[in-house]
Amino acid sequence: MSAIPSPTTPAPRSRRRLSPWRVLVALMLVGAVAYGVPLVVRANLTSAAETRATFFAPYVDVTATPVDNFQVAAMDPARQAVLGFVVASPSNPCQPSWGGYYTLGQADQTLDLRLRITQFESTGASVAVSFGGQAHTPLASACTDVTALAGDYAAVARHYHVSTLDFDVEGSALSDGAATQRRATALATDTAKGGPLAHAHVWLTLPGSLEGLGTASLAQVASLLSHHVPLAGVNVMAMNYGQPVADMATAIETTATDTAAQLQKLANQYGDGLRGANLWAHLGVTVMIGQNDSPGESVSLADARRVADFARANHLARLSIWSLNRDGPCGTSAAVENGVLATSCSGVTQGAFAFSKVFDRLSGTMSSATAVSGRPLALDTNPADAPYPLWQPLATYVQGYKVVRAGYVYEARWYNSGTDPAATTDPWTSPWILLGPVLVGDHPTTTTTLSAGTYPEWSASGTYAGGDRVLYRGEPYQAKWYNVGARPSTALVDAAASPWRALFTLPGEPTS
Repeated sequence: MSAIPSPTTPAPRSRRRLSPWRVLVALMLVGAVAYGVPLVVRANLTSAAETRATFFAPYVDVTATPVDNFQVAAMDPARQAVLGFVVASPSNPCQPSWGGYYTLGQADQTLDLRLRITQFESTGASVAVSFGGQAHTPLASACTDVTALAGDYAAVARHYHVSTLDFDVEGSALSDGAATQRRATALATDTAKGGPLAHAHVWLTLPGSLEGLGTASLAQVASLLSHHVPLAGVNVMAMNYGQPVADMATAIETTATDTAAQLQKLANQYGDGLRGANLWAHLGVTVMIGQNDSPGESVSLADARRVADFARANHLARLSIWSLNRDGPCGTSAAVENGVLATSCSGVTQGAFAFSKVFDRLSGTMSSATAVSGRPLALDTNPADAPYPLWQPLATYVQGYKVVRAGYVYEARWYNSGTDPAATTDPWTSPWILLGPVLVGDHPTTTTTLSAGTYPEWSASGTYAGGDRVLYRGEPYQAKWYNVGARPSTALVDAAASPWRALFTLPGEPTS
């Protein structure tokens, strides 16, 4: 899955071609038998009689523009979310990054990701983090140090306090045998050491076809199993078949059924006791809502309803969509008529979050809630800890400005003044969007001060003309118009009314 549509159409998969990957899968599975490795989908499997309701967890493209406000219940009907994608940093192959753009720390600062996750989970919702994806370089492909790779996976789990990790392997990563081996070894290493991954719910997300999983995808499953990595489930991407599909609901059901048959065959062969509903309880399906990457493929709301019924009837463990960012109308009839492929809308006729509302009828849970989920937040209301300026009723705020109000962080959606963020009742009409709570350990952002003498020190008795520059408590300001006795710090309270303009970036101030 990718926020950027693929420019090429994949060739249809052949059913009977014997590829090197098919041979590899066979060798890996034979090797597993020779060394007594059972084929397991997860340790301590439930009995065949036990079934759980399917959980719905849409993918959220964290780095897409506009930013998806998954943390606001009114803007995310689902109570689970899979955040993607953590990949290798272009500047450091063994450093986790979001989409190759932000380190974990930078995402917390720029995207306020950690506090948004905290806000989401405080309502009882659950978050999973997805590694890989189609558009960037996976950590396992870039980082050749297995110990460092294991540390990366564990670090992400610890940083966000998540217990469900999703590994999306597709594109060139599927045929990267060395990366496949490193990924399995790294996961096995941390699990054996009793690290954060030892109790994690690990999902493997793989591209599917009308025949189920291809040989390269099966090799990914075999690799983890042969390394004794407990696998919560296999999530097949039922999308982008590479040819026009008249009935997408039937195609999706076929992909799921064929994948289940493949896993059932392996389970029967190696005797781990998986049968019937117990097998389906470890199978997930991800669909691409609306217009798919491949021309001639489009999932409608009617298709979605059929797929939801299919998932419920067969007790699938999981159903996901690509993506929550796209679950809305494109705004013009031309977009629907022309099958527009976009990152922020579906390209079909629908209302806001219409697909999520269909799939949210699935009542299962991800079972990965953190310790804070569903519990009241211990708010830090100390003004000295606020990472952004406290909201001021007389100040004016432009789009993107962040403030703290009563222990919570809010961001301005458009120019406003006098609207109390804490009084927000409808996030669709309010000029403020809730990001999340002030977190323990937060502190004000420091500004860069200049050495004495860079500009004259401001004086309460001084007379200043437009363009004059001064230092106030070490920070530089420039007069916007003639003034006497006005403190430059008034620019931090009401930038529009103040006769001074700060010559530095204010905490919470938009960077653009």
